[in-house]
Amino acid sequence: MNRRFFLKRSGAIALFPTLPHKHAMAAAEPINITARTGKIPIVGPDFPSTDVWGFNGQVPGTPIRIIHGQSVQATVHNELQVPTAVHWHGIRLPNAMDGVAGLTQPAIKSGESFLYEFTPPDAGTYWYHSHVNAYEQVGRGLYGPLVIEEKEPPIVDRDLIWMIDDWRLRDDASITDDFGDGHDRSHAGRIGNVPTVNGRFRDVVRVRTGERIRLRLINASNARNFALSFGALSPSVIAIDGQAVTPYKPDAPIVVGAAGRVDLMLDMNGDPGSLLPVVDSFYRQNFDLVKFVYDDKPLRESALDSNIHLPPPTLPEPDLTAALKTEVTIAGGAMGGLRRAKFNGEWMPLGDIARQGYVWALNDVVGSRLDMPPLIDTPGGTSVHLTIHNQTAFPHPMHLHGHHMKLLSIDGVALASPRWVDSPLVMPRQTVELAFVADNPGQWLFHCHALEHHASGLGTLVRIS
Repeated sequence: MNRRFFLKRSGAIALFPTLPHKHAMAAAEPINITARTGKIPIVGPDFPSTDVWGFNGQVPGTPIRIIHGQSVQATVHNELQVPTAVHWHGIRLPNAMDGVAGLTQPAIKSGESFLYEFTPPDAGTYWYHSHVNAYEQVGRGLYGPLVIEEKEPPIVDRDLIWMIDDWRLRDDASITDDFGDGHDRSHAGRIGNVPTVNGRFRDVVRVRTGERIRLRLINASNARNFALSFGALSPSVIAIDGQAVTPYKPDAPIVVGAAGRVDLMLDMNGDPGSLLPVVDSFYRQNFDLVKFVYDDKPLRESALDSNIHLPPPTLPEPDLTAALKTEVTIAGGAMGGLRRAKFNGEWMPLGDIARQGYVWALNDVVGSRLDMPPLIDTPGGTSVHLTIHNQTAFPHPMHLHGHHMKLLSIDGVALASPRWVDSPLVMPRQTVELAFVADNPGQWLFHCHALEHHASGLGTLVRIS
C-alpha cells in the first residue's frame, strides 16, 4: 500500500474496542460459534472494509470466558464453502476434542456442525483457531480468544485481551490471496504489511493514571513474531502460554512468538493527557503497534498495592532421571543446508521434494502426512526429555498439542526459573531443552506454528498409549 498515505490516514482512526471482560460470553453457558464470511474495517473509515472469514463473522471471534473448573460446550457451525475445524490452542483436553481434521475428527463440512465438550484443567490465556488449511483460514481471520479465569484472580481495574496479528493487504484493503506462496514456505512464513490489535490497525486505548490493567497478549499471526516495548510502564510478566510464572520485570522487549501468549500486569503511571506508544522491534523496522492515551482525569493518585501472583501451575513434573530422551533437528528452508530427506518413506533430493511444495524436515523426515510414523511413541505417564536443534536461518514456534512442556535450557544454559510453555520460539541456530510428562492418551500433533512451515513439512506426531 502507499505507505505515506496509509500511515498518515491511519492515525485518525476512531477508537476501537480492546475486548474487555464485559464483552465476553456468559460463563459456562452453551456456546455457538459460526464460521462465516464478514467485513471488518481493519484500516479505518478512509479505506474499504476488508472481507474476512471469522467466527461469528468477526475478527477476533467472540471471546469465550469461563471460570476454572467449568466446562466448555461449543457447537461450531460451518457456513463457509470449505471444510473447517477448531483447535483449542494450549488446552490439555481429550484427544477427540483437539480439532485436527483428519487426525482427531473429520473436518466440519459446509453446512454441518460439530460439538466440542471438555473441561480445561488449567486457568490461563488460550485461544481457538481453525486447523484446516490453517495458513489460509487463520490468515483470513478464523481465530478467537479463550480465557479460563482463576477462581480468585488478582485485583485489577480492567482485564484486557489483545489478539495481535498481521495482514497482507492490497491498496484497497483486501486480503491478498497468495496463501502458501513458495517464498513464504521457504523463508519466514506469511509476514503481512498491516499489524493489528484485535483486527484494528494503529488502535488507540484510553487509560487513566493510576489504573491497573491485566493485559493478555495472544499472537494470532500466521508467522510474525513480536517484541514489544512499553516505554516507562515497566510491566510485570505474570504468565507465559497460559501458565503462571513468578512475576518479573523484563529488561528487554517482551517477545511473543507466533501462537504464544504472555500475561502482563500494567500500572498506568503516565501523566494525565499524555500518550505512550507500544513499539514492536522484532524485525528490522520498528513500528507503533498501539497507543495508550491517558484521560485528563486520574483514576487514583498511586498504583494499587495488591498481590499480582497467580496460583502456581498444577502440571505433572517430569522425572528427568528416568526420562525418554529425544532429540529433534529442524532443517531445510532457504539457506538451511538440507540436501535430501525422507518423503513418504523414500529418500529424495530436496529439489524433488520442493517441487511437491515441501522444504522442511524434522530429523530428515518431511512431515507430509497425518498417518506417518510418530516421532515419539510411548506409554502414558512417561517423562520425555526433548532437545530441539534449530539448524535453519529462521525462528520456529514449536507447538505440542494436548500438553505443556517445561523449558529447561537455551543453548546449554539452564534457566534460573524453568517455565511451562506450549509454543516455545526456537531462534535460528539455537538449541533448547524441554521436558514433559506424556500423560494425555492419543495421537498429538507436534509442529511449527509458522503455519506455512507446518504446511511444507515441519510437523510430526506424538503417540501416547
